[in-house]
Amino acid sequence: MTRRVEQIMGMPIVIDVRDEQIPKAAIEEAFGWLRWVDETFSTYRDDSEISLLNGGELAEADCDPAVGEVLAACRALRERTGGAFDAEAAARMPAVRARLGRVRPGAVEPAGYVKGWAISGAWDRLAAAGARNAIVEAGGDMLVRGRAAPGRRWRVGIQHPDEDAAMAAFLELTDLAVATSGAYRRGDHIVDPATGSPPRGVRSVTCVGRDVAVADALATAGYAMGADGAEWLARQPDVEALVIGDDGGMRFTPGFDALRADSGLSQLSLTGGQG
Repeated sequence: MTRRVEQIMGMPIVIDVRDEQIPKAAIEEAFGWLRWVDETFSTYRDDSEISLLNGGELAEADCDPAVGEVLAACRALRERTGGAFDAEAAARMPAVRARLGRVRPGAVEPAGYVKGWAISGAWDRLAAAGARNAIVEAGGDMLVRGRAAPGRRWRVGIQHPDEDAAMAAFLELTDLAVATSGAYRRGDHIVDPATGSPPRGVRSVTCVGRDVAVADALATAGYAMGADGAEWLARQPDVEALVIGDDGGMRFTPGFDALRADSGLSQLSLTGGQG
């Protein structure tokens, strides 16, 4: 068993492998991949391919193929979410504009997808080395595989947005991803692209699904939609969601309760048929 933490992409990243005899080289390869993702996609680095692309010094066709893969996924998610998840709109945020110096048409900030995509890539490298039971976590978003111990699923806590020491829920998971979006840790870094303003009526959105990058993007979109996000998430076929509103009330999709270690929620359940 191996547990290792590194500071990459401006956040602690944890790899916790519960299998015996996984080569240390596999752990290093996974972290090496994460460092490469940061070097390639970070808008905090002037020499990253994304920064060079945003500055007009590099054409998308000349970037690493992975850049095209990520940007294509971001564009598809923009269409899927009706523009609520938009890497180009993210690049127009004041904090990002300050880093970029200027924002040319088509500039992107794909961090809302890249983090989950990077987590998936790290897991792929562990799995290729024989790992079957592991967790990869980056800044609170995570992918869990297999079991934490024989016969025991991974137990994951969802931070309550209003209470630092409290959890809104505990989940018991295997082979699933968890991603949360909200303003309670980083301030108003997510806006509704249609208005340019922070959303109203929501404190945090957590999505659980098979694909951690998609779960992260949909959590961001659901949060950006504000009070309308909960009903929209209820219609998505590939995630279950927990939405905590401004009033502290919890709303959840029908399948979310089954994932809880403390199941039996008495809060409002959402159905995909509601408008």
